[in-house]
Amino acid sequence: MNSKTLLIAAAALAAGVMTSQAQVYSQNIVGYINIPLVANQNNLIANQLDLDGTGTNNTLASLFSTNLPNNTTIQAWNGTGFAADSYSTSSGWTTTVNPIINASLQPGSGFFIKTKLATTITLVGNVLVGTNNLAVPAGINVYAPTVPVAGTLDGTNSFPIANNNTVQVWNGTGYNAFSYSSSSGWNPSDPQLTVGQSVFVNVKKATNWTQVLNVQ
Repeated sequence: MNSKTLLIAAAALAAGVMTSQAQVYSQNIVGYINIPLVANQNNLIANQLDLDGTGTNNTLASLFSTNLPNNTTIQAWNGTGFAADSYSTSSGWTTTVNPIINASLQPGSGFFIKTKLATTITLVGNVLVGTNNLAVPAGINVYAPTVPVAGTLDGTNSFPIANNNTVQVWNGTGYNAFSYSSSSGWNPSDPQLTVGQSVFVNVKKATNWTQVLNVQ
Protein backbone atom coordinates (compact mmCIF):
# COMPACT_ATOMS: atom_id res chain seq x y z
CA MET A 1 0.00 0.00 0.00
CA ASN A 2 1.72 3.21 -1.14
CA SER A 3 0.82 6.21 0.98
CA LYS A 4 2.18 8.74 3.41
CA THR A 5 1.31 9.37 7.04
CA LEU A 6 1.34 12.48 9.16
CA LEU A 7 0.01 12.59 12.72
CA ILE A 8 -0.48 15.99 14.28
CA ALA A 9 -1.63 15.76 17.90
CA ALA A 10 -2.70 18.60 20.14
CA ALA A 11 -1.75 16.50 23.13
CA ALA A 12 1.62 14.73 23.16
CA LEU A 13 1.13 11.00 22.73
CA ALA A 14 3.43 8.63 24.57
CA ALA A 15 4.07 6.88 21.28
CA GLY A 16 5.29 10.17 19.83
CA VAL A 17 4.69 11.64 16.42
CA MET A 18 4.01 8.83 13.96
CA THR A 19 5.01 8.78 10.32
CA SER A 20 3.92 6.18 7.78
CA GLN A 21 2.11 5.71 4.52
CA ALA A 22 -1.39 7.00 5.19
CA GLN A 23 -2.32 10.50 6.36
CA VAL A 24 -3.50 10.86 9.93
CA TYR A 25 -4.62 14.13 11.49
CA SER A 26 -5.46 13.98 15.18
CA GLN A 27 -6.54 16.61 17.68
CA ASN A 28 -6.92 15.38 21.23
CA ILE A 29 -8.11 11.78 20.70
CA VAL A 30 -10.27 12.36 17.61
CA GLY A 31 -8.57 11.28 14.39
CA TYR A 32 -8.87 11.21 10.63
CA ILE A 33 -7.08 8.60 8.53
CA ASN A 34 -6.85 9.04 4.76
CA ILE A 35 -6.09 5.78 2.96
CA PRO A 36 -5.48 5.84 -0.81
CA LEU A 37 -6.81 2.79 -2.65
CA VAL A 38 -5.39 1.34 -5.86
CA ALA A 39 -8.09 0.84 -8.48
CA ASN A 40 -9.21 -2.67 -9.50
CA GLN A 41 -7.04 -4.26 -6.84
CA ASN A 42 -7.73 -5.70 -3.42
CA ASN A 43 -6.36 -3.36 -0.75
CA LEU A 44 -5.86 -4.99 2.66
CA ILE A 45 -6.58 -2.22 5.13
CA ALA A 46 -7.77 -1.62 8.68
CA ASN A 47 -9.88 0.85 10.56
CA GLN A 48 -7.78 2.01 13.50
CA LEU A 49 -10.22 4.59 14.83
CA ASP A 50 -13.37 3.99 16.80
CA LEU A 51 -16.90 5.37 16.62
CA ASP A 52 -17.65 5.76 20.32
CA GLY A 53 -14.58 4.73 22.31
CA THR A 54 -15.81 1.21 23.04
CA GLY A 55 -13.93 -0.47 20.18
CA THR A 56 -17.00 -2.48 19.24
CA ASN A 57 -19.69 -0.48 17.40
CA ASN A 58 -18.12 0.31 14.03
CA THR A 59 -20.30 -0.73 11.09
CA LEU A 60 -20.46 -0.20 7.35
CA ALA A 61 -23.09 2.46 7.95
CA SER A 62 -21.03 4.35 10.54
CA LEU A 63 -17.56 3.94 9.05
CA PHE A 64 -17.99 4.81 5.39
CA SER A 65 -19.49 7.97 3.96
CA THR A 66 -21.45 7.95 0.71
CA ASN A 67 -18.53 9.15 -1.46
CA LEU A 68 -17.33 5.66 -2.35
CA PRO A 69 -17.08 4.78 -6.05
CA ASN A 70 -19.86 2.66 -7.49
CA ASN A 71 -19.37 -1.11 -7.18
CA THR A 72 -16.95 -0.90 -4.25
CA THR A 73 -16.60 -4.33 -2.63
CA ILE A 74 -15.44 -5.45 0.82
CA GLN A 75 -14.28 -8.92 1.79
CA ALA A 76 -13.78 -10.02 5.39
CA TRP A 77 -12.10 -13.23 6.54
CA ASN A 78 -14.40 -15.52 8.51
CA GLY A 79 -11.77 -18.06 9.57
CA THR A 80 -12.04 -20.33 6.54
CA GLY A 81 -13.03 -18.02 3.68
CA PHE A 82 -14.44 -14.58 2.90
CA ALA A 83 -17.74 -12.85 3.49
CA ALA A 84 -18.44 -10.16 0.90
CA ASP A 85 -20.52 -7.01 0.60
CA SER A 86 -20.83 -4.41 -2.14
CA TYR A 87 -21.68 -0.73 -2.43
CA SER A 88 -23.81 0.95 -5.09
CA THR A 89 -24.12 4.71 -5.46
CA SER A 90 -27.83 4.25 -6.10
CA SER A 91 -28.77 1.84 -3.31
CA GLY A 92 -25.87 1.84 -0.81
CA TRP A 93 -24.48 -1.34 0.76
CA THR A 94 -26.07 -4.72 0.11
CA THR A 95 -26.49 -4.92 3.89
CA THR A 96 -25.16 -2.74 6.68
CA VAL A 97 -25.69 -5.38 9.40
CA ASN A 98 -23.44 -8.17 8.07
CA PRO A 99 -21.94 -9.48 11.35
CA ILE A 100 -18.75 -10.81 9.75
CA ILE A 101 -18.11 -7.61 7.80
CA ASN A 102 -18.88 -5.40 10.78
CA ALA A 103 -16.59 -7.47 13.04
CA SER A 104 -13.74 -6.80 10.60
CA LEU A 105 -14.22 -3.03 10.96
CA GLN A 106 -13.33 -2.86 14.66
CA PRO A 107 -9.89 -1.48 15.64
CA GLY A 108 -7.47 -4.40 15.58
CA SER A 109 -9.12 -6.19 12.66
CA GLY A 110 -8.76 -5.81 8.90
CA PHE A 111 -10.49 -6.37 5.58
CA PHE A 112 -10.05 -6.23 1.82
CA ILE A 113 -11.58 -3.32 -0.07
CA LYS A 114 -11.67 -2.96 -3.85
CA THR A 115 -12.78 0.01 -5.92
CA LYS A 116 -13.22 0.49 -9.66
CA LEU A 117 -11.56 3.89 -9.50
CA ALA A 118 -8.48 5.06 -7.62
CA THR A 119 -9.74 6.94 -4.59
CA THR A 120 -8.85 7.98 -1.06
CA ILE A 121 -11.17 7.01 1.76
CA THR A 122 -11.31 8.95 4.99
CA LEU A 123 -11.93 7.09 8.24
CA VAL A 124 -13.00 9.16 11.24
CA GLY A 125 -13.18 8.31 14.92
CA ASN A 126 -11.56 8.15 18.31
CA VAL A 127 -8.04 6.97 18.96
CA LEU A 128 -8.25 4.20 21.54
CA VAL A 129 -6.03 5.26 24.44
CA GLY A 130 -4.95 3.40 27.51
CA THR A 131 -4.49 -0.38 27.50
CA ASN A 132 -6.13 -2.25 24.63
CA ASN A 133 -6.32 -6.05 24.79
CA LEU A 134 -7.16 -7.90 21.59
CA ALA A 135 -7.92 -11.62 21.80
CA VAL A 136 -6.08 -13.47 19.00
CA PRO A 137 -7.42 -17.00 18.49
CA ALA A 138 -5.29 -19.82 17.14
CA GLY A 139 -5.27 -20.15 13.37
CA ILE A 140 -5.41 -17.70 10.48
CA ASN A 141 -6.95 -14.26 11.03
CA VAL A 142 -6.62 -10.70 9.75
CA TYR A 143 -5.33 -8.18 12.27
CA ALA A 144 -3.87 -4.70 12.65
CA PRO A 145 -2.63 -2.65 15.57
CA THR A 146 -5.53 -1.22 17.58
CA VAL A 147 -3.99 2.24 17.39
CA PRO A 148 -2.66 4.11 14.33
CA VAL A 149 1.05 3.71 14.98
CA ALA A 150 3.28 2.96 12.01
CA GLY A 151 6.29 0.70 12.44
CA THR A 152 7.13 -2.94 12.91
CA LEU A 153 4.55 -5.50 13.97
CA ASP A 154 6.61 -6.75 16.91
CA GLY A 155 9.11 -4.10 17.90
CA THR A 156 6.83 -1.07 17.49
CA ASN A 157 3.38 -2.55 17.96
CA SER A 158 4.09 -5.29 20.52
CA PHE A 159 2.58 -8.20 18.61
CA PRO A 160 2.81 -11.31 20.83
CA ILE A 161 5.60 -13.43 19.37
CA ALA A 162 5.78 -17.20 19.64
CA ASN A 163 7.70 -19.95 17.92
CA ASN A 164 6.46 -20.78 14.41
CA ASN A 165 3.98 -17.89 14.19
CA THR A 166 3.70 -16.65 10.62
CA VAL A 167 2.56 -13.40 9.00
CA GLN A 168 1.43 -12.77 5.43
CA VAL A 169 1.71 -9.17 4.20
CA TRP A 170 -0.43 -8.37 1.16
CA ASN A 171 1.52 -6.59 -1.61
CA GLY A 172 -1.37 -5.90 -3.96
CA THR A 173 -1.24 -9.10 -5.96
CA GLY A 174 0.08 -11.68 -3.50
CA TYR A 175 1.70 -12.13 -0.11
CA ASN A 176 5.14 -11.57 1.37
CA ALA A 177 5.77 -14.22 4.02
CA PHE A 178 7.35 -13.67 7.44
CA SER A 179 7.91 -16.19 10.22
CA TYR A 180 9.14 -16.10 13.78
CA SER A 181 11.46 -18.60 15.45
CA SER A 182 12.24 -18.57 19.16
CA SER A 183 15.85 -19.43 18.29
CA SER A 184 16.54 -17.02 15.44
CA GLY A 185 13.84 -14.35 15.53
CA TRP A 186 12.02 -12.98 12.49
CA ASN A 187 12.71 -14.27 8.99
CA PRO A 188 13.41 -12.29 6.89
CA SER A 189 12.57 -9.40 9.25
CA ASP A 190 10.00 -7.99 11.66
CA PRO A 191 7.12 -7.02 9.30
CA GLN A 192 6.76 -3.30 8.66
CA LEU A 193 3.25 -1.85 8.83
CA THR A 194 1.83 1.47 7.73
CA VAL A 195 -1.10 3.26 9.33
CA GLY A 196 -4.31 1.71 8.05
CA GLN A 197 -2.70 -1.59 7.06
CA SER A 198 -3.69 -5.07 8.26
CA VAL A 199 -2.01 -8.44 7.75
CA PHE A 200 -2.83 -12.13 7.90
CA VAL A 201 -1.42 -13.76 11.02
CA ASN A 202 -1.29 -17.46 11.83
CA VAL A 203 -0.65 -18.17 15.51
CA LYS A 204 -0.31 -21.70 16.83
CA LYS A 205 -1.83 -20.92 20.22
CA ALA A 206 -4.51 -18.41 21.26
CA THR A 207 -3.02 -15.29 22.80
CA ASN A 208 -3.71 -11.64 23.63
CA TRP A 209 -2.30 -8.66 21.77
CA THR A 210 -1.87 -5.84 24.30
CA GLN A 211 -1.08 -2.29 23.23
CA VAL A 212 -0.79 0.75 25.46
CA LEU A 213 -1.20 4.33 24.24
CA ASN A 214 -1.28 7.11 26.83
CA VAL A 215 -2.09 10.78 26.30
CA GLN A 216 0.08 13.05 28.41
